[in-house]
Amino acid sequence: MMSDETDAAEMNLREAALSSGELWIREGSASLKQTKRGLDLVYFGIGLVVVSILAALYLLLTSRLPIVSMTVLPFVGLLGYLMIFVGPILCLAVPEESGTRGLLVGSAVGLSANLIYYGTDFFDPGFLTMPMRLFLKLASVVGLILFVLFIKKLTMYINRPDLTAKAQYLLVTTVLLLMGVWLVYFLEHLRIFFNVSPLIITTGIILALVIYTYIVGSIKEELISPS
Repeated sequence: MMSDETDAAEMNLREAALSSGELWIREGSASLKQTKRGLDLVYFGIGLVVVSILAALYLLLTSRLPIVSMTVLPFVGLLGYLMIFVGPILCLAVPEESGTRGLLVGSAVGLSANLIYYGTDFFDPGFLTMPMRLFLKLASVVGLILFVLFIKKLTMYINRPDLTAKAQYLLVTTVLLLMGVWLVYFLEHLRIFFNVSPLIITTGIILALVIYTYIVGSIKEELISPS
């Protein structure tokens, strides 16, 4: 009997020592589940985008361009970008004390540029001017960077230094690769660079998105099964 009371007291002390973020993870609340759904959408949305890019690249390199692919692949990519946009909105369910909601709002605004860019190209090709394209691409990259900052701050809130390190790595690769790709587009527009092979640019984008998908996937799983 005394042993049970001691164990209960020790458990209460451990609970009291947990931060609000750690308690949020342990309790498995509705807001945690909705946050994971938001991360799921970003994860699978990026996956769809990568698949659509790889499929389009394969068809171009093999000169196989069936009519159906010219409609289906852009639609798959657009659906992926829609999921990526909705993801941060669902993540707004995070506790206010995490201090991440401003990052999520900024991320959603930036990621909406993907829908404008690819939605316009899907329904009205040729409408966007080059400056508009450059601006929308920059906004979408900033949206992804803000989402990584959200992830980093979230991992700090739940007191997971191991996940914070992953988020930091993701932040660096996202900035270097995606901002690098945008800078190449920008310099090409100013005719400062010679034309760069689209294959090199596409490879950079795919590499960044694959890394993004892998790390977001590992973090979202940890939110449900914390170590």
